[in-house]
Amino acid sequence: MRVSVVMPAYNAQDTIGAAVASVLWQTYREPELVVVDDGSSDKTAEIAAAHDGRVRVVRQENQGVAAARNRGIAEARGELIAFCDADDVWLEQHLEALVAAYDLHGHIVTSNSWYLLPGGIDPARKRYKGRFPAPTEQRRAILEQNFVSPHSIFSRSLVEEIGPFRVERRRAEDWDFWLRAIFAGHTVALQPKPLSLYRWGGAGLSAARDEMDADVQAVYRDVARRADLTDSERAYVNRRLEGPSPRQLVRDGDDALRTGRYDEAARAYRQAAELCPSETRLVWKARVLAPAPRLTGPLVRRRQLEMERRLGFGPEHVR
Repeated sequence: MRVSVVMPAYNAQDTIGAAVASVLWQTYREPELVVVDDGSSDKTAEIAAAHDGRVRVVRQENQGVAAARNRGIAEARGELIAFCDADDVWLEQHLEALVAAYDLHGHIVTSNSWYLLPGGIDPARKRYKGRFPAPTEQRRAILEQNFVSPHSIFSRSLVEEIGPFRVERRRAEDWDFWLRAIFAGHTVALQPKPLSLYRWGGAGLSAARDEMDADVQAVYRDVARRADLTDSERAYVNRRLEGPSPRQLVRDGDDALRTGRYDEAARAYRQAAELCPSETRLVWKARVLAPAPRLTGPLVRRRQLEMERRLGFGPEHVR
């Protein structure tokens, strides 16, 4: 068996059936699917196990997604590990294309996908648009943001080399893992054709955003202790630890834009883009607003509100 698909799941009864079925219908024949039920209190495990014995369900007490990923990898029999979260969906050629890209590039391969938002799918809303970081740029890029999708594939030997997912990371566990892999000398290649649906922007309380922000800051504190940072990398990490994150600045910019405070929006987007220049959409927004916020702001606001109405996405959704 060459490929094992690991699916961590917690109280996912509304989405796991579609996720499991999408793995089972792949044109890449007979991948192993290991579902780790992380202490669900609903019918997640029963739905996963109902697929004619083609799914191996492992149950554990609730320990978080990092522990669930680690358990799935430990249980897997394949040489290669791919992830599919319990609320995502793969189109039928996804795994075949991912394995083909891995055979070409090795190391880590991540894949493009359509964003699955509350209002559906928009052809313009893909996980990757524009330029993907070149191998020589990926140390800096992974410090700026997690540019590696969960829809990725890698050799299980990577885990043996850099260690498992850190269980203390409840929300930024994948960013920490990919960062350690890249700083260990591994590179990430992109399978550019969107062949999966990545659910993003689910509704959540502000506490969920706060917890994500806190875990991201914890990742930076860990990175700051590394001895192999260049001077410029260390200066960047210190800057991220000392000031508001791009995520917070973008949220501030969005709030200001919605209420017509265009100067404030332009300032927040500009600061966010300075911290995260690899995020092309953010850089575009900052550049459009920069010359004359009160002139271009209403146009950007109208475009943003129309998109949010069409996709059912608003300020109450986590981003």
